[in-house]
Amino acid sequence: MKEFKDLIELNEYVVNKIESTGITQETFRFYADVVRANVHNTGLYIDVSQTYPGKKGTRNIEITVFVLKFLYPRMLKVLGIESEKDLVGKKWIFQGKLSFYRDRMSFTFFADTIAPVGESEIEKRRKEILKELKMRNLLMLEKHDLSELPPIKKIAIISSSTAAGYEDFLKNLKVSYLYQPIVHLYESPMQGARTATGIILALNRIKRSNIDYDVVVIARGGGAKSDLMYFDDLILGVEIAKFNEYCPVLSGIGHERDFTIPDYVAWKRFATPTEVARAISKQIDDNIKKVDNNWNDLRLLVMSLFKNVNNILNFQLIDYINKTITVRFENINYLLDNYYENLENHLEYKIDFSKRRISEDVLNFISEKMNGKFKNEESNMLNYAKLLEKDFELKISRAESSINVIFQELLKKEELAPLLFGGAVILKNGKKVSSIRQIKIGEKLGLYLKDGKINVKVFNERKNKKEELYGGHTLFKN
Repeated sequence: MKEFKDLIELNEYVVNKIESTGITQETFRFYADVVRANVHNTGLYIDVSQTYPGKKGTRNIEITVFVLKFLYPRMLKVLGIESEKDLVGKKWIFQGKLSFYRDRMSFTFFADTIAPVGESEIEKRRKEILKELKMRNLLMLEKHDLSELPPIKKIAIISSSTAAGYEDFLKNLKVSYLYQPIVHLYESPMQGARTATGIILALNRIKRSNIDYDVVVIARGGGAKSDLMYFDDLILGVEIAKFNEYCPVLSGIGHERDFTIPDYVAWKRFATPTEVARAISKQIDDNIKKVDNNWNDLRLLVMSLFKNVNNILNFQLIDYINKTITVRFENINYLLDNYYENLENHLEYKIDFSKRRISEDVLNFISEKMNGKFKNEESNMLNYAKLLEKDFELKISRAESSINVIFQELLKKEELAPLLFGGAVILKNGKKVSSIRQIKIGEKLGLYLKDGKINVKVFNERKNKKEELYGGHTLFKN
């Protein structure tokens, strides 16, 4: 038997015992009938009761369920009831944690989830929300594929750090270390009445971060229908549908059989967080292969260009040598012809026939001498041509090496790399523009292409007489 000097000492002992068990950190779920429900300044108090047989007849066990003041209005709205009095006399599913009050040495059950018993009411409410979203043209009717997006490098994930779905996503995001995307977690409750408001707040934080995320992932593992029913929220559906204009939202909530409102308005729906991670991994791998293939094609193209240039230079060199030698031949022949003609005319009047024969021998001798000099000249020209060819080959080899170095450096520069593949670079005040959110209406920009620059100005298109925030920017040449 333990003895305590006063109530305070007993209280401390009980508190320490309870805390050591960890019972107040666990999440519990139970079914019970509501006998009373009253709203006070601090929140909603619900008395639940269960009858069970005992040795001395039937007995009732009761517990108080408490819902915080800022939570219970949303709970009632999700449940489709107007007043807390509509809870009385019905059986509900309650989920939450036990809290021990030191002053009264008693337990209170803090509920974060209240759901109807059975799925009919949940399905009915979801259909009503879908009908409203359809009327507003916010349902995602188009089927998208991640291949439509640029290579995914930055991911914002909305989940809970303790959720199994978040862990599954990270485990299945298997990409080579060099191409591993950046993943930022935006914490949000993934269960209970705070689910919808938590996700909406996370979406707003993502916008305020000014980080150019490629995709936003909403991840939550599987569970009962009552666990997922708080994702069925009209305001949440509207916010996700509009957010797709800013950044594609990927949903990975529950299991294959589970559908919630985010699945109908997201840019693309996946059955589980694991499936989202694997699809992103495949998209990155496919883009890596595409880059490798483009690099190989470019390398072959450059090699072919060098070969063609080399062939052209060799042909031009040979043609130049041939023309030079031909001119030399023509000049020598012309001189010889003139010499022969002048000599013959001179000898015709000075010597007789025999002497003319002697003169022909002299001419033959002179011709042989001239032919010998011409052969020496031809040999010198051929040697000169070989030296020119070697010099051209050396210069081409050095040029090819320099071009390869320059090309590799250009690939490392994010600003210039798009120009190598037929893309464009946009500058504003000398700084690169990588997102439409950096551009304001009326600003002047520089659009750089591989063969020149275009000065452009941003203006806002009008659709249905309403200015749209995204998608309405148009570039005009000055």
